[in-house]
Amino acid sequence: MSQPRRSSVSSLASDTGPATPLLGDNSNSNPDEPHPTLILVHDDDSPNESFDFSSDDDLDDDFSTQLDRLNASAIPALPPTLIFLYLLVPYLKLGPVLLLRTDLPLSQSIPSLIVFAIFAASARYIWYMLAKYVGKPDLEEIVLNAFARGRNREGFRLVLRSLVRLGNGVLAVLLAAVYLRVSVDVLLPLLPAKIVFPSRIVLTVALALVLFPLCLSRNVRAKRVLYTTWASVLAYIVWLVAVSVAHARGLLDMGSGGSSVGSLSQGIASVAFVFTSSWTLPIYASLKASSQPNRHKKSRRRSFKALIALATVIAVCLTLPLCFFAAAPNPPEAATIPPDYVIAIANALTLLLTVPSILVVAPPLPIPSRIRRSSNVPISKVILYLLVVVLALLSPRISAALSDTLLVLALLGTYFAPALLHITIHEFRSPLSIILPTQSNPGSPASATSDPTNDLLQRKERTLQRRRLGKRLIWDVCAWLLLVLSGGGSAWAVGRLAGKW
Repeated sequence: MSQPRRSSVSSLASDTGPATPLLGDNSNSNPDEPHPTLILVHDDDSPNESFDFSSDDDLDDDFSTQLDRLNASAIPALPPTLIFLYLLVPYLKLGPVLLLRTDLPLSQSIPSLIVFAIFAASARYIWYMLAKYVGKPDLEEIVLNAFARGRNREGFRLVLRSLVRLGNGVLAVLLAAVYLRVSVDVLLPLLPAKIVFPSRIVLTVALALVLFPLCLSRNVRAKRVLYTTWASVLAYIVWLVAVSVAHARGLLDMGSGGSSVGSLSQGIASVAFVFTSSWTLPIYASLKASSQPNRHKKSRRRSFKALIALATVIAVCLTLPLCFFAAAPNPPEAATIPPDYVIAIANALTLLLTVPSILVVAPPLPIPSRIRRSSNVPISKVILYLLVVVLALLSPRISAALSDTLLVLALLGTYFAPALLHITIHEFRSPLSIILPTQSNPGSPASATSDPTNDLLQRKERTLQRRRLGKRLIWDVCAWLLLVLSGGGSAWAVGRLAGKW
């Protein structure tokens, strides 16, 4: 059962233009003049729905009524500890590895790291606000609300749903393939120089066979996925400590394992890639579904905003030392030193142990139900996994192009998409309710008598709009800033890939 859609005046994105009488001060108004009347305007193209005029602070937004559907999904209801884990994990993967290989001075790397951390947290909070406004923490529903609201648009809705699923699937497959490829690059120097079979193929197939059973889990709550995800965080901490020790001794080789990384994965772009993520909406739905239905006072540990802030701060603390290492690299002689086994293995485990959770959450392929029911094997996951292995075995030139494509898609999904949807829904879509002055004459009996219910609604709407006007302006500015910067950066990256500059 779908949640009732929010009124625009109860959202951070309510229409606050000068034509809204509630924003004015009515304390000095003439009592003989007609009072503004709250009316509900239905979109002619939209189906009739019941609207809720409650404040976002008063709404529990409890998605636990959809608990059965969520528990059957790839990200079911999870406790706050696991929510925090899955908010943090994307920040501690390939991004820090690329950050270590940049040659940015501290005057650029540290401010960039902090700025993109703020941008990433803001983008996640925009997703959170969009989910509350639309009433469903689902990317497809938010996209449809922005671009295909109304009747007689079923075909366009189907196209948009397919594009959203395709984009999520491509991003997941590319991410897993690049992780597997970079892990192989890191581990190859540890193998003997003479092997009968090609070492890259042997190592890729061996790692793929080890990971295959883990990728068949039903959801991210499965013990195998949880253990591997926690182990990947531990492996990152071990890698960070080993890198710190090697740099202090002058033995850190910055260029190991970089043959599969594209030309875009350097400079500011690598800093922006550190804070890319794609699970915000399903994780928010998972947290809300795990809350008790009748809980009025929400503890801070269950606050999605607090978990976002905590994950961002910890990620900054765990990546900030890499800026110092990259700004003061070891002498070139370090490249001639044999590779550090601890650094290489910890780096590879950090990436490899995240592949199961990525593929578990990947959208399934549109396989006919007759074929799916004929076998107990998850055919969609098997096909996706084979595709990941094939992509990881491609030539270095193609792998570099895939890495650049992944970077562009990740930046668009993290920074550009939430800003675009926020601006489209709140600036270019019609509001769900508006305030218009009554058309009755001042001396008529209808204007002399006031309905207490309407007066109460008007006072409540006036209070809500005044209280949220400042927040509305702040987040509008933030969304426009994200849109301009991420759009310009993505245009530059696409032009760079096309060889225009």
